[in-house]
Amino acid sequence: MRLALSPMSGVLLALSAVACSSGPRALVVGEDACGYCRMTIDDVRFGAMVVTATGRVETFDAVECLASFVLSLPPGTPPRSVWVANYEAPSQWISASTARFLNGSSLHSPMGRELAAFDTATTPESLRAKYGGRMMTWTEVLSLVEREKFAPTGAAGAGDSAVSQHGDAPHRH
Repeated sequence: MRLALSPMSGVLLALSAVACSSGPRALVVGEDACGYCRMTIDDVRFGAMVVTATGRVETFDAVECLASFVLSLPPGTPPRSVWVANYEAPSQWISASTARFLNGSSLHSPMGRELAAFDTATTPESLRAKYGGRMMTWTEVLSLVEREKFAPTGAAGAGDSAVSQHGDAPHRH
């Protein structure tokens, strides 16, 4: 017996496959907005993405916005997955837990914290030689952002966050 699918069935099947995906998707420059600061994403090299506990996909224009969002999640509701774009190959997604991060480098991230992510194929020494800065793990990035909170204009709950000396760092969009 042969099954016939209507065009609508095909669309629903495709949408359900996308909705069930637990991995990242390509960022759309000029269309996707940061889930934390609400700025439009214009440089995917600093991009990031979270799949929440409920399966919603949130996109980010900078690692520091990603970290701020993750830190703001209610206790007991960790995201399904957290992804960062590989700065040197932005279409390549890396789990934040395994990525290498540079901080204070010559790379100018959109939110001014100078955080960029890299895969583990490149050695820390070669990254520091090429870009400067210091190497960090995802846990260290979270600690940095938690210690030096910032609330960019347009962020959800921005009035509830303490603003550090970096709180007035300009958006570089």
